[in-house]
Amino acid sequence: MLLLSIALVVLVFLAVMLVAGNNLSACVGPVVGARIVTKRFGVVVGAAGFSAGLLVQGSGMTESVGTLLPNASPILRAEALLVAIIIFIIAYKIRVPMSLSMALVGLLAGLSIAGDSPANGFYMGEVVFTWVLVPLIAFGLAYGLIRLVNRSWPTNLWQRLQVYKVLLIVTSFTTAYVTGANTLGMIVATGGFDVASVLAALAAIFAGSFFLSEGAIRRVSQEFFLMRYANAALTLVTSTVLVEAATTFNIPLSITQTTSTAVFGAGLSYRTKFVSAKPFLKVAVGWVIAPLLSFVIGLLIG
Repeated sequence: MLLLSIALVVLVFLAVMLVAGNNLSACVGPVVGARIVTKRFGVVVGAAGFSAGLLVQGSGMTESVGTLLPNASPILRAEALLVAIIIFIIAYKIRVPMSLSMALVGLLAGLSIAGDSPANGFYMGEVVFTWVLVPLIAFGLAYGLIRLVNRSWPTNLWQRLQVYKVLLIVTSFTTAYVTGANTLGMIVATGGFDVASVLAALAAIFAGSFFLSEGAIRRVSQEFFLMRYANAALTLVTSTVLVEAATTFNIPLSITQTTSTAVFGAGLSYRTKFVSAKPFLKVAVGWVIAPLLSFVIGLLIG
């Protein structure tokens, strides 16, 4: 039992480290892309937000895990985390973007059905509906808000730029906060959400943020398009509001879904702005593959 408890803590550390390194880009990529802060400062802001969200609201995701996989034994929890990590790493190596939180949800649902204790069908319907609807909302909000903001020329351009700078830093933190509460909370809840798991997750947040995030930040901040201040600010506001809404209802939601679609929508709002759809489409494919593949694997190993 002691070895199993240690293994769970280690798996939580690894999973959180991977997600923190990957998802940090969705939180601070826009503010770095707008060249308001350096990458290092952005990493500090993101790691602080992750930690605060996990500590303040992360425990709420234990209800989600309990619904997806009722009465799960420690061994089953460890299996779920281990398989989710392996799937995530394989996807990373073959350059297929994948959300670990979405993979974990699919895996837990598969394990639940295989163990003759099927997850609540209504709740699963809510989760899938949210995953489909929220990216569309994020796209539409970002597109509409940018068009609205750009209709009027400010009387004091310098003052508006200063406001955007402050807003960007604040929203980078809040976006990281809701990610910590939702995605990282989901991972730690799968491990049991005890003191040891939370401490391991906090250490993993800083390890992943500082050592695994550079490439992902570059992808979000540069490959989509070089963001203007308004784009970046409204993208993060959109992501924060939508993920926080999902967290309030204990629904797992990947920050990459909201931020990527908001970034794409903001880019398309400029008629003369070139936006590469390829990075976004690659991420979108990962949203479909992650839960379906994980669900099948959960059925097979359960």
